[in-house]
Amino acid sequence: GIICCKFSKDGRRVVTASDDNTAKIWDTLTGTLLLTLSGHTDWVRACDFSPDGTRVITGSIDHTARVWNAGNGTLLLVLEGHTSDVNACAFSPNGERIVTASG
Repeated sequence: GIICCKFSKDGRRVVTASDDNTAKIWDTLTGTLLLTLSGHTDWVRACDFSPDGTRVITGSIDHTARVWNAGNGTLLLVLEGHTSDVNACAFSPNGERIVTASG
């Protein structure tokens, strides 16, 4: 099932994180699935859009956070080094920084 969901700033998309090890981006006007973000090896527990809507960050029980291109689903960055589940993640208001919470 879905564990986390967040709107894009413009409200036109929603990102969901779920126990099938994926995050998904949905069109809020039509309900259409736009992208499936695959690469985590365990449940995805957290997600967020960047303020400009161009990127998504996800956090997982696999001890990683990942940054994705929100337009085409390309994996941009894997943040490793957490010693426990990544339970929360977010972009800073200007989109230049990322914060994660683990433990």
